[in-house]
Amino acid sequence: MESNQVNYALLFADMRRHLLAVRPTATIDITKEIKEFFRSRFSSTHNVLCSHATSSEYLTDILVSTFEPKTVLRQRTLELIPSEVNVLLAAESELGGVGASSAYGVMKNVVEDYLKLLIIRCQYRVMIFTSLPYANEVEHVLKRVELLRSLYQRTAGLSSGVLLVHLCGSQPTSSQVQALVSEESIRGFEISADGLSSKEIDIRAIDVSAA
Repeated sequence: MESNQVNYALLFADMRRHLLAVRPTATIDITKEIKEFFRSRFSSTHNVLCSHATSSEYLTDILVSTFEPKTVLRQRTLELIPSEVNVLLAAESELGGVGASSAYGVMKNVVEDYLKLLIIRCQYRVMIFTSLPYANEVEHVLKRVELLRSLYQRTAGLSSGVLLVHLCGSQPTSSQVQALVSEESIRGFEISADGLSSKEIDIRAIDVSAA
């Protein structure tokens, strides 16, 4: 795969493989491994900005760029350092947080972060999220995907599509949602470039030799 091209299906397959190899359980550890995946995948060719021991996030949870925002200028001469200012990929991970103890609260947090991806200028967009169903709600994950697709379609000027990675959520008590990592819990969806449709990624149909 070219360094400036991203195949959403392959990216999902690789992220899923990474999470299943580590199998983190706590939300903080799942988030940590998601960031680790993007660092390992893109750091050889791009700057990967996210909260970490050696870096901090910028605009979104994960930003894969051709430049380092804090070192754009030379200190003494004010000379511009980067040859180009370009964002290859932006990603948000929303697996809980404040108020994430109901179907509405969880999705409200997801949408707030998802909007960042829609208004930032970048080539590719990835949203990793969890959800909870309402009482007696059927196929709630597909409904959440449809909501995000519709929001993408309503945003002018987008042509990248979006990779949606959904981790099933559980709520054993009245506390906030807990995302799960297992073969069955991780699902990928791709919103089309024009926003008119979305499709679930069939992990069995992915040609891993193309990675």
